[in-house]
This record gives sequence, structure tokens and C-alpha cells, in this order.
Amino acid sequence: MKPNGSFLPWLCRLLCLLLVLILLFAASGCGKLPDPVIDSGSDSAVRPQTDAPALTTESQISSVVSEPEPSASTETEPAVPSEPLCMEEAIQRYEAYPLDYSPIEREAERPISSVPAPRFSLGPDGIWRSADSGDGPAVLMLTGDLLCQTRQQEAAKTASGYDFRGSFHYVQPVFAEADLVIGNLEGTLSEQAPYMAEQPEVEGKPHLNAPASYLAALRDAGFDAVVMSNNHNCDAGVRGIYDTLDRVEEYGLIHTGTFRSREDPRFILVEVKGIRFGLMSYATFFNKKDAHLTAEGVSTLLNRYDPETAARDAAAAREAGAEYLLVYIHWGKEYVNTPTDKQLRIARELADAGYDFIIGSHPHALQPYDTVTSADGRTVPVLYSMGNFVSHQMKTVTKDTLILRLAFDRDDSGKAVLTDRGYIPCRVFKSFGEFDYAVIPLTKPYNQGLKSGYFQPALERISELIGPELPLLGER
Repeated sequence: MKPNGSFLPWLCRLLCLLLVLILLFAASGCGKLPDPVIDSGSDSAVRPQTDAPALTTESQISSVVSEPEPSASTETEPAVPSEPLCMEEAIQRYEAYPLDYSPIEREAERPISSVPAPRFSLGPDGIWRSADSGDGPAVLMLTGDLLCQTRQQEAAKTASGYDFRGSFHYVQPVFAEADLVIGNLEGTLSEQAPYMAEQPEVEGKPHLNAPASYLAALRDAGFDAVVMSNNHNCDAGVRGIYDTLDRVEEYGLIHTGTFRSREDPRFILVEVKGIRFGLMSYATFFNKKDAHLTAEGVSTLLNRYDPETAARDAAAAREAGAEYLLVYIHWGKEYVNTPTDKQLRIARELADAGYDFIIGSHPHALQPYDTVTSADGRTVPVLYSMGNFVSHQMKTVTKDTLILRLAFDRDDSGKAVLTDRGYIPCRVFKSFGEFDYAVIPLTKPYNQGLKSGYFQPALERISELIGPELPLLGER
């Protein structure tokens, strides 16, 4: 059927109108972003985010739309700070959300007596050196966990401040025989968070925060250095990490294990009697409180163990001049004397990474001494757990402890070698004489002639557990 001729003009007008409408619709949509889609995190297809607020700024848009390839001008990839941030900037950048406690405004606790001058100073080359170079072997003494818990804080509190010196009264003469004394500082020292005696738990976990003057007792006892990577690093958030670093440095202690900047070396170099030691500190977990930090905060402030990182740090320390590498590793299961399969595996990884002596912490119980053969054939000693050196814990397993003594010299080729090793068995007493939570050596002459019915049973437990390969020092 042929169309009527009068119909053609109307058809042309209709087609022209449709074309105009199409052009107007296309023009109105120019430059408009499609509805964003968000990955739901599951294997199902993505869906439009229909309930999100309107995006009004470039920064809001870039947080939702797929990011472009990184470039020097990409604002969504902030550069890693080359210098440590101040505390307030660090909190804004590194803290995801605050811990569940009320902040406290107060000054840091000051020591109630004078603190000895540090024996070591940091040189312009980044190496810590003692003023006493001396002759003979370099003697190092190492301890386990230095805890400052509720009952210790209550016992140490006086009208003029906290005095923790009594805990170390009987080991101070022992440490005086060492050229370098190292301990594992477990906990934070932040006056802006509640101390453990004020709030024992936060978010269902022990809250190991203590007065800064605890460090005065460590310095008075003879400690030169502390390792600080442990599961309580995040107990007081980013502020607690910064406060603890500030206080440790104020008291002149060498330290590693937590950091202010990703540029900070993950090791320290300490020269003792001309021998250059590298010291590292890692933790395998952080009580899930690292969730309060951003991903950048975790990688910047903490030192989580993984084999690749440990190997890279060992190589960097060697390149910087370390002749002998010691590593503290926070691992294992609490209150048991037997290392786990994971500890055995990590010990092999650390040996293969190039470390020369492995020291364990965290179980709050002593664990055996052994050796591991590394991939390159070295025999690497491992003390799977040094236990608590001081704490308020009441279980027998938490009271047995020791001081590890290592001596180093150079062989005929000039290589730094371990020439002597052994341990001084000790026990923590809730009170001994006039001192609370005191660490007492159990063998002569280290125990200064002290006697207790607890000495012999503790000696037998410790010597049987550590085993014959690490000599017991002193006389029973």
C-alpha cells in the first residue's frame, strides 16, 4: 500500500524532532561520571552503590573510582615521610581508630634519685660505642621479659614517685661484670594512657602500660639496651609507641624493635671491645591491637616478622659493618616450656637468613637451648625462651629465669667469634628481704651468700630444662 502524499511532511517533522531530542539528551550527559561500583569483597558480581552520598569533590571521587596507575603526581599515593612525623601528625596518619580507654593528662613520671650516665654514645656513623674500649673479651649479658605489671606498680609507688630499683638490687653486681647488658622491654611507657595498676585490661587484653620511671631502675641496674618488638606494642596506640620511644631515649637506652619512620634502620650496631654487633627485634603478633593502626602505621612503627624481611635486614646490617648478628624474636605459646613447631620453623628461617644467635621471648617461661644448622652450614645457637626476667606473675613457671652470658674475641684470622657461653640461673621472688619482686641469682658467688629453700628446686628445674649444651655458671 502506498502512503498518502499528505502524510510525508508530518513524518519528516517527526523524524527531525526525534533527532533533536537525541542530540539534546547526549549533550546533557557529557562529562557525567557513571554510577560508581564497589567491590563487595566476595566472589559475586559488583553492584552499584546506590545509597552513597553524592560525590562533590575530586578527593571523594578518587576514593571510589578505580585509581590510575601510580605516578609522581598522583595525590592518592602520599609519599613516605623521609623524616619522622611529630606525634600529632603521626596519630592522624598512622592511627585507624583509638583504643577503648579514656586518655589522661599528666606529666611523665620522673626518677626519685639520680640515674647513672649512659655507657654508650651514638657516633656520626650510626654505631653505638662505649668509652671503655679496654682489652680482653667482649662480655654481653642478655635477659628475658622486663615486665612492669599491676602489683609491681603498686609495690613501687611512694609519696615521691615510683621506685622499682629493689627488683634489680641483687643482679646489679652481676651486670657490672658485663660490657653490654640487653633486655626485652615488654610494654609501653605512656603517661597519657592509664597505667596497668589503674586499668589492668583494655579490650579484653592485659594493658601493659607503666610509669616511665621504670627505666630509671633498668639504667640503675646496668641495662644498656632494650629490644622492644612484642605483642604489647599497641597497648597505648600510636601515642604510646611515640611516648615509649621518647622515654627510652631520654634515659639513654639503646633500642630497636619499634620506630618512628620507615627510613629508620631495622637494626642497631653496637661496638664492644672493637667487635661490632648487630641487634634486631621482631614480633610474630600484636594482640590484634595492630588493627587500631593503618596499614602504613603497621609497616612504619612495628617490626612484624616475616622471613624475607628478616633476611633483608640481616644483609643490610652486614653491609653496614655488623660482624655478629643477635636477634630477639617474640613468638611461641605462653606458660609452656616446650617450643612449638612454628618456633622450630622460624629458628631455621632465622639461621638461614644469616643470624648468629637467636633469643626467644613471649612464653613467660623458660624453654630449652639448642642449635640449628643453617643452609650455609653454620651452627646457630637458639635459646627458645628466656622467660620473664621480672614480673608480678605468680605461676612457678613464670618465676624461673636466667641471665645469658656470652663472651666474644677474635680468632687468629681476625674474625669475631663466640668464645664462651653460659647462664646464671635466677628466680623472681614476690619479696626477698626488704625488696619486692626481686630477681635473685641462685648460684655462688652471684647470689652474694643468700639462702632460701626455693633455690635448690628452682636450680634443678632450670638446669634440666635448659640442658647440658649451655653451661650453668657458678656453684650450686
